[in-house]
Amino acid sequence: MIEGVQLKNLPKYIDSRGAVFKYLNSDSSNFKSFGEAYFSIINEGVVKGWKFHKQASQNLVVPYGEVKIILFDNRIDSITKGTIQEIILNDSDKYKLLSLPCNVWYSFRCESNNKAILANISNMLYDPEESITLPITTKEIPYDWS
Repeated sequence: MIEGVQLKNLPKYIDSRGAVFKYLNSDSSNFKSFGEAYFSIINEGVVKGWKFHKQASQNLVVPYGEVKIILFDNRIDSITKGTIQEIILNDSDKYKLLSLPCNVWYSFRCESNNKAILANISNMLYDPEESITLPITTKEIPYDWS
């Protein structure tokens, strides 16, 4: 696991009426503060990213479909510098909370037929000056999505 990244199993409550998927509580160890929440809808086979936040931390879950997330640790002072990590999140057996610290690159792809939804609760409001985006084909990150 990349230093500072947390992956936590989450409860789901399913019955004949539907389901409740728990996500994040204010008393959870990975909750820092609330900045904003959003959903990213990802079409089948589409890759989004690479993204890097200088200060914001992310709390990601997939309440619908399946998403492959690739992390890259390029932090100079990290014990896992240079590490690539692959994580699958979905709405069934891999329903988990992925908490990312700032300064870790990430990218993701919809692995579902049709589409998937990735939910994010960040500790900061979106600020375009606070994040960096690179193209999927960048040579700066040693991962090939093809």
